[in-house]
Amino acid sequence: MAFVSSGAMLHSAVQPSISMKVDMPGSTAPLGFFDPLGFSKDASPETMKKYREAELKHGRVAMLACFGMITADKFHPLFGGQNSANPLLALTQVPKLGWLQILTFIMFMEVIGILNSRRPDYEPGNFLGTSQWEMDETWDSYQTKELNNGRLAMFGSIGMLTGSYITGKGPLEVMDSAGGIVF
Repeated sequence: MAFVSSGAMLHSAVQPSISMKVDMPGSTAPLGFFDPLGFSKDASPETMKKYREAELKHGRVAMLACFGMITADKFHPLFGGQNSANPLLALTQVPKLGWLQILTFIMFMEVIGILNSRRPDYEPGNFLGTSQWEMDETWDSYQTKELNNGRLAMFGSIGMLTGSYITGKGPLEVMDSAGGIVF
């Protein structure tokens, strides 16, 4: 067996090659443009806009999910006190009419989003027509902050759901428990 002691082999294995110049907000230190699975390698600009739209939608939903899980855990007596603070158990406690309302609202928002995205001046995530607002040099900074908060919320919501699955408690109940250690 021959071993290569050169650092060039290691360097080329660690650094992913990106063949496309990505000119979108959201690249932040220390990772820069992060695409470990190479989805953007051969993607057209239209496809990249679809990917960004999906990332923004998932991030916004995850931010609402985190807010909802924490609010329902801490203030669930305000909502009748009958539902569990555990978000997984609370899913089973929603009445059928409630699920119908939730799904109808989601479908309505998706249809509005599809119609909105057909505008010629549409940019990913521009759901409420923010192109009509004053957008100065801080607009890219705002978009990067929203993306990073959404990315963090995606991990946070998965973490809260996993903790609730393991312990059977709500996210704040886990933190308030005597030991404070989940695992």
